[in-house]
Amino acid sequence: MTLPDSARALIGDGVDATLVTINPDGSPQVSLVWVALRSTPDGDELVSAHLSEYQKTRNVRRDPRVAVTIVAPHEPGRQRQYLSIQGTARITEGGAPELLTELAEVMLGSSEHFPPAGAPDGLLTRIRIDKVGGSGPWVS
Repeated sequence: MTLPDSARALIGDGVDATLVTINPDGSPQVSLVWVALRSTPDGDELVSAHLSEYQKTRNVRRDPRVAVTIVAPHEPGRQRQYLSIQGTARITEGGAPELLTELAEVMLGSSEHFPPAGAPDGLLTRIRIDKVGGSGPWVS
């Protein structure tokens, strides 16, 4: 699926997102992650980076169903808008320091201190977008 231009603008070059995965007992596991948007021949995908294995990556390996929420900046006098994505995730090996460097420039204004020098290759979570919802111009 290709995201509408309004959703692409919200994500920009990188943004904070709430990622929900499914724990082995069926309960939700919630994490705040940085995400970037990537276009592929099959449509858009969200990508986040991790320097090591975490519960969220173990969960994705076991059950690829995920949900992501991105909250729009507050506009005075308006209800806050948000982008909700349901997707199918997969874990790929490597590439974490490169993506984290790119996202640190956007999220922190500099990649001078993050990721740390000599960081491991890590993992990427790649989320195929299956459904878009929320409250904003990206919902038709």
